[in-house]
Amino acid sequence: MENHIETNFREIQKILDSCVSHGYKTKVDALFLKREYLTQAQLKDYLRQEIFRVTENIVAIQQKYRVVRDIVQDMDVPDFLWESGYFEDLNSNERKKYIVFRCSDFDMDAYLHEPSCYDERLPYFSIIVSLVVLSKYLYFLQEQESKYYTDSIVSQEQVLPKEKDESVETTPAKIVGKSNPFKSTLKANEIKLLTECVNEANMFTTTVSTKILTDFFNCKLDGVLKVNNTRLLAYLMMQLSCYNYIVYEWQSVIANNKLILKKIKGEPLTRTDLSSATDQAKNIYPKGYEIIDKYIKQLQKG
Repeated sequence: MENHIETNFREIQKILDSCVSHGYKTKVDALFLKREYLTQAQLKDYLRQEIFRVTENIVAIQQKYRVVRDIVQDMDVPDFLWESGYFEDLNSNERKKYIVFRCSDFDMDAYLHEPSCYDERLPYFSIIVSLVVLSKYLYFLQEQESKYYTDSIVSQEQVLPKEKDESVETTPAKIVGKSNPFKSTLKANEIKLLTECVNEANMFTTTVSTKILTDFFNCKLDGVLKVNNTRLLAYLMMQLSCYNYIVYEWQSVIANNKLILKKIKGEPLTRTDLSSATDQAKNIYPKGYEIIDKYIKQLQKG
């Protein structure tokens, strides 16, 4: 009996993880879309306001639903529904509902239409999803705010007259910026994984080697790559940017360095081409996106 209970909780966890992943991705994608329309000053204010708003929502959930208040501390533990103290915090009737729930009955479309539709059969389900999504999103917002301030400081230092600060730390920052326009944090093993990704997804007209992809992220390519599907390329780059593997302004980097050619005309992709493909990829996921999602998950696992 104990084994059945644990097994069911772990299966419910998989469903919950999928709901969290969808909710988090929706919020992050919406933030990046909004950034297209905000000035730097507006973005600074928006991030601060969003951090306060999300924090208030998290606190409100924890105050209203005491049974879920410790989940924030446990949410990074795999199978936290079972491994944390959540099971013990439920009353006997609530535990029974989790034990008898048939995971095959879960309908993701129904959940997305009305997230609370399973809360009667799985107590606090949508509350837990909201709490985890908001907590992950808050961390992401804080990272973005920190990155914004870092970039702002670097930009300010770069425009200072040389005689005011010629000696120290702005020089390394400038060198890194010039030699690594993508601000890529990708390691050799991660680029190898991405090489498998783009080849499996047939992203380019030719098979790509690890060296070619390394040269790409180092901006040393000279029209080697022709893209098969610009929307799929945009989707991959969005995901890498979303998780801070590359800079948010990746479209400009590709266009300015003429790194990728169009399939038919053989001309370099422009900022407009990439911007249009990005908007389309956000609205309708391109064919092959699930391949990219699979590899991004592996990338995050390290």
